Amino acid sequence: MASGLSAIILAAGFSSRMGELKALLPLGGRTVLEHCVALFRDCGIEDVVVVTGHRADAVGAMAEAAGARVAFNPDYAEGMYGSIRTGVGQLAPNCPGFFLLPVDIPLLRRGTVHLLVRSFIESGAMLSYPVFAGRRGHPPLIHGACIHAILKERAPEGGLRSLLARIEAEQPAEVREVQVADASIHVDLDTPEEFLAGCLRFDRRGWPTMAECEAILTHIHPMPAKGLAHGRAVAEVAVALAAAVNRHTGRDVDPELCRVCGWLHDLAKGHPHHEAEGARWLEALGFDRAAAIVAAHKDLAWSPEMGIGERELVHLADKLVRGSRLVRIEERFEEKLALYGNDPQAVHAIHGRYQLALRLAAAVEAAMGQPLAMLTEMSGASCTT
Repeated sequence: MASGLSAIILAAGFSSRMGELKALLPLGGRTVLEHCVALFRDCGIEDVVVVTGHRADAVGAMAEAAGARVAFNPDYAEGMYGSIRTGVGQLAPNCPGFFLLPVDIPLLRRGTVHLLVRSFIESGAMLSYPVFAGRRGHPPLIHGACIHAILKERAPEGGLRSLLARIEAEQPAEVREVQVADASIHVDLDTPEEFLAGCLRFDRRGWPTMAECEAILTHIHPMPAKGLAHGRAVAEVAVALAAAVNRHTGRDVDPELCRVCGWLHDLAKGHPHHEAEGARWLEALGFDRAAAIVAAHKDLAWSPEMGIGERELVHLADKLVRGSRLVRIEERFEEKLALYGNDPQAVHAIHGRYQLALRLAAAVEAAMGQPLAMLTEMSGASCTT
C-alpha cells in the first residue's frame, strides 16, 4: 500500500532545550530515533532518510543500524529548512510522495501513517495533513510534485510552512485533512519535562485515550446511536468492577483501559465475527492492547488460575448489559437461548458462554468482596447472578 513512498526524519539539531541529544534518548527499549524509523518501516515505507548534523557520526550510525539511509547537512546550524532540502535532495527523482517528521515527535501510531497513505492513494493530493481534535499535526505527507519547489527555494521566509501555505493558497483542492485517532501528532519531546511526560504516554500507547476513542467512533469507524449507548453502559460497568476489585485486593486493574475497551468492544458490530474484525481495526490503528481485549469480549479463553484483569472485566460487563440496561446474567442468556432455540449448534455455544459467565462472575465477586448486586443499578434493573 505504501510502495514507493519515502520518509524524511529530521535529526540534525543541537537539542539545546533538552540538554541531551534527543535522537539518542532511550524510549521503551529503543532510542527515539529508532522509534521514528521503525514507525515508517513497519508501515511498509522502506525508504527512510535520516538527516544528520550535530553529532552526525553517532546519529548516522544509529540510523543505519535501524535500516535508514543517512544524509548529512553541513549547514545544520543555519536552521531546519536546510535539513529539509538535504533530505528532499536524497529522494528518488520519481518519488511519488514523502513524509516529513522531526525526530522529537516519536510517539505517533502506525494507524496515522496508514490513514494518510490510504488518503494519498485515493486522492493523490499535493498535501495531506493528519488532524486530531480539530488541529493539524505531524507528519505531513507531501506529493513528489512539490520536490522541485522545495529544492528551488534556498531559505524562504517562514521556512517550509510558508512554502506549503503558498501551495495550499494556490491549489486548495489539492489539500486533504485526514482525521486520525492519535493525540501524539501534537506531542513533541523538546524539553526534559516533555520527555518525561512522553515516556508515560509511551507506556500507555496500547490503548486510546477517551479523546482518541471519540475520534475513532466519530470519524474513523462511526457507530449508530444504539451501539454507542451500549458501549457506554458496558464501559461504566467495567469501570465499576475494576474499582471494586482494586479496593478489595489492592490490585491495579486499569479503569481507563476498561472504560475505553468497553466503549469500543462492539466497534465492528454487524460484521461477521465482529469481535475479531473490531480487534483487527484497532490493531491497524496501533492499539494492540485494546485489540486483544475487544477480541475476547464474546468468547473468552479463561480459567480461575488466570486471575482477573481488564480483559475479564470487560467480557463480564458485556454479559451484564443488554442495550444500555443492566441485567442479570440469567436474563441475558435466557433471551439468547430463546432466540436461537431451534439451532442446536448455537444453543451449545450459548450454554458454553453461559457457564463461563457464571464462573467468571463468581471469581469477580470474590475479587470484589461483594456480590454483583452491589454495583450501581442502571435502568432500574438489579445485577445479580
